[in-house]
Amino acid sequence: MGGSEKTKVGDMRVLAPKNFRIVADSRGFTLVELVMVVVLISILAVSVVPKFVDTSAFSLAGGAAMATADIRYTQELAMGTHSAKTIVFTTSNTYYTVDSRNVNLPSKVTISSGATFTFNSLGEPIAGGGSSVTLSAGAQTKTITVESYTGRVSSS
Repeated sequence: MGGSEKTKVGDMRVLAPKNFRIVADSRGFTLVELVMVVVLISILAVSVVPKFVDTSAFSLAGGAAMATADIRYTQELAMGTHSAKTIVFTTSNTYYTVDSRNVNLPSKVTISSGATFTFNSLGEPIAGGGSSVTLSAGAQTKTITVESYTGRVSSS
């Protein structure tokens, strides 16, 4: 072959075997292989990490914010419809009732101290004013309080 990179076989030219050594000796990964590894590691991280991290603090904060917003919603609904509206928190439940509809709290969050709030058409609490609801997740708690006359809702 005398240094020629191609050999003539019949009418076709074929690559000489020495050219395939260059491709076989190349080292490294292709971009597709690297992207697939990153995607697989990401999927595993998303599915495994929550099992090792305590998310109860996040669930409790989210549950308290959700319950606070729903108490305010009930108050605004009473003012908007010019009729009394009630929200009920029952102790040891994982849900509360807003205007005959159950609302589930996030996982691991329970009501440790319940109350019933009823608002009149002016948004004033006519039942439950001055009391509070306590939500708990594990050893942590959040308290939501409704002021007596004003109906102001606060969370701590």
